[in-house]
Amino acid sequence: MLNFDVFEVRTLDESTCELHPLLAAGIKPEAQQRTLRAEASGNGVTGYVAATGASYLCEDTREDPLYIAGAEGAGSSLTVPLTLHDRVIGTFNVESPARGAFTESDLQFLEIFTRDVAAALNTMDLLAAEKATAAAASVEAIHSAVALPVDDILNDAVNVMEGYIGHAPVVVERLQRILSNARDIKQVIQQVGQSLSPIEARPACVRTDERPLLVGRRVLVADADDSVRSAGHELLERYGCVVESAHDGKEAVYMVRNPGGAKPYDVIIADIRLPDVSGYELLLTLSEVIDDPPLILMTGFGYDPGHSIVKARQAGLKAVLYKPFRLDQLLETVEQVVAPGDEG
Repeated sequence: MLNFDVFEVRTLDESTCELHPLLAAGIKPEAQQRTLRAEASGNGVTGYVAATGASYLCEDTREDPLYIAGAEGAGSSLTVPLTLHDRVIGTFNVESPARGAFTESDLQFLEIFTRDVAAALNTMDLLAAEKATAAAASVEAIHSAVALPVDDILNDAVNVMEGYIGHAPVVVERLQRILSNARDIKQVIQQVGQSLSPIEARPACVRTDERPLLVGRRVLVADADDSVRSAGHELLERYGCVVESAHDGKEAVYMVRNPGGAKPYDVIIADIRLPDVSGYELLLTLSEVIDDPPLILMTGFGYDPGHSIVKARQAGLKAVLYKPFRLDQLLETVEQVVAPGDEG
């Protein structure tokens, strides 16, 4: 429409100051792949325009110290910033084989045109954000609806399995398949969610910080309160953890003792006052099942019946979370337990 045979559009990543190629025609491949940053020197005219927010008319590429070759045989160029509400979000560069091909009128026209380009790019970002947010919300809603019911299946299966271990191997084998199938259901839901809204496709507003130490970690949350168990799923699984839950200490021990083919839990988070046992009693029982239980106890400030925390610490308790705790405190505590000595 504008008869621009040679042009390049780049978008600015404000977090890194890099100018990423978005659209180009007539630009040499090596020039398109060139890394440019929004800096006034060392990054060509494009970097200068992005850094200063000022348009730049290069009348003779041979004489201009800022110019870096973009198109083969280019004699002049015109570069303007893509601005949105006085904020630079990218650049629009046009080149011509003739020297002095562009005038001040061309510059003014391109500045007006690129306002529409910037608005269009912003609209695309908003639509992408809306789509990603909607997809993530849909997956979270589905997962929230099935997380605790699936846990109930796991709890029932291990409860029944406890009564048949040692004298009914066929029943135990079937129950182990139930455990495996129930876990597969949750895994499929998570995989579908990632395909609907992959991390790299989400805009910054709906991304979570990367926590590589948490990815793939198996976490058991033991609490009588449905909302606490549900929150365990919601908060930890968004960072890649695989979360399961139990209603009380007995179920927690059964879940630990009967993994059903799954790897052992990396972390066990339990309330200090479960319906059937204290946190200290749970730690002692778990110690009979596994070596060095990775137990974290949750408690309110000032509440420690029978000095449970003190005794649990002496018996090898890994950490304590004092309610109400922030999300970052939860994540850092889990990281400390799964990888002691590593920076959280």
